[in-house]
Amino acid sequence: MIFRKIKKRKLWLLLFVIIILFDILMQYAITRNLSSNRVLKKTEQSEILKELEFFPIPVSLDDESLSFSYVDTWNQSRTYGGDRHHEGTDIMTDLNEPGIYPVVSMSDGVVEKLGWLELGGYRVGIRTDSGLYLYYAHLQSYMPDIKEGQEIKAGECIGFIGDTGYGKEGTTGKFATHLHVGFYLPDKEGSDEALNPYPYLQKLTEKTLSYHYHNYDYNKEDTA
Repeated sequence: MIFRKIKKRKLWLLLFVIIILFDILMQYAITRNLSSNRVLKKTEQSEILKELEFFPIPVSLDDESLSFSYVDTWNQSRTYGGDRHHEGTDIMTDLNEPGIYPVVSMSDGVVEKLGWLELGGYRVGIRTDSGLYLYYAHLQSYMPDIKEGQEIKAGECIGFIGDTGYGKEGTTGKFATHLHVGFYLPDKEGSDEALNPYPYLQKLTEKTLSYHYHNYDYNKEDTA
């Protein structure tokens, strides 16, 4: 009996150590940009985390099968347009159909870029007060009233996930439906430098909104 209690305590201690180590690794991932070895200052980290309010894709209140998933695809090899590395996180939709899943702004900000890019397809770029540039790519379409220079609130619907990109404007079907999320922060010279969004997105999963997907009724209900 005593042996069992000791064994149980050891298991709890091991679990506690694993949780602590995981948290340390996540903090390291947040502070270090693997492609450039840039280490963020604590003030930069806290500013980014303070500005990010919601996960970019809400869950559906109408159909639980409309789910999505993502893994850390940062720095993976890409070949379209020449050998390069992936500067973001791809959030894959379980239903491979463009125009179904809404995309919401992760933070308050101003629409800085809107339109077509060969690699990113239809995209929206939003700049926050701290200077962080949030890049939402491969969209099927935008909300009708969105335009460059417009102020956006966190949680506001900005468009719908698609499969656009990898060609001239209007190109679709080159890959599965998904949302590419990119984070860029200005360096000392003012040039945007890519950061790995994955650890930030993990922290935002607990701040996922719930929306009605049907009939384009995108009314914010609550957080999941």
